Amino acid sequence: MNIDDCVRLAVAAVPADVRALFPSNPLLTLTSQLDLVVRPAPDLARARDDGGFCDGMSFLDDGVVLYRPTGNRRENFTLAHELGHWVVGRLDPVLDWLADNDVDGRMLETICDRFARELLLPAQIAAELVGRGPVRAHHIIDLFDTTQASHPVCMIAVAEHLRGMGAIALIDRVSGEVTDASVRPDPDRGWPAVIPWRGQRLPEGHHLLELPDAATRIERITWRGRWSEDDFYVDVLVTRRKIVCVFADTDLWTPGTGAPLIDRSFDTRLLLRGYCCGTDFQVRGYPCPTCQKPYCPSCGLCQCERATASDQSCTECFRLYRPALLEDGVCVDCR
Repeated sequence: MNIDDCVRLAVAAVPADVRALFPSNPLLTLTSQLDLVVRPAPDLARARDDGGFCDGMSFLDDGVVLYRPTGNRRENFTLAHELGHWVVGRLDPVLDWLADNDVDGRMLETICDRFARELLLPAQIAAELVGRGPVRAHHIIDLFDTTQASHPVCMIAVAEHLRGMGAIALIDRVSGEVTDASVRPDPDRGWPAVIPWRGQRLPEGHHLLELPDAATRIERITWRGRWSEDDFYVDVLVTRRKIVCVFADTDLWTPGTGAPLIDRSFDTRLLLRGYCCGTDFQVRGYPCPTCQKPYCPSCGLCQCERATASDQSCTECFRLYRPALLEDGVCVDCR
């Protein structure tokens, strides 16, 4: 089982007539064919800690989907992506696989991204456009211009044709923030330790931000992740608002250069299990050196930190005590 298998199971779980109707009217399909409650939420903020596309939010148990109405192609993608969350939440084989393999929610988001792409943009269209050559940054723009799919959908469709490990990222030219990203993990080693992901930013003054409209280039760059950095070869295309970057392990676009495969580290941190914030969780990382328990991905606390989180300071000696040991803010030793 891998991400591709999960996507296939999710798509197959949607009735064929629903899949046929969805591209022409996603909102009507969700409400009339699947009995979901779908409501616009204009003030919906970016809230997903895992970096998912944040124009929507699902309450799966209640069958409720909230979305930010944009009136453009992205709105259709948001609805398709949230439908993906709803479908995956009902597929035990996919949930079991995610429980064993999802590090921080990125795999679930990737499955829902690809599920949305499958509903809105048949795979063969991107395959015909890319052809047998390497993926180029202009393929995303070409696909956007020739279909009714949004930029994220086009990016996801093209990323599936990357050779080996790679990624496609859309970077805002003003803020330098990665607004959309689609990653193709290494088939054997999984997710690299450093990879472009939504919410990351180029350093201020980065040379890519200085490129003019319609500029193109192929180069080797250093990408900085949260904790470390690594090199990638990139194919770059600058549009009016975005920088389209295709990331790869090797120079796919300059024949005869003999560009080496970049040696990189992959995420090999321990897979730890724990319980906090009302749910079981798995996370890759290192345990607390004191209690040897993992840090909760929601609140960020380990077991010993949770135990002392409610402690209060004595107003006389300023030592920390459990609230039950204080009387009017004063500990038993100071009373």
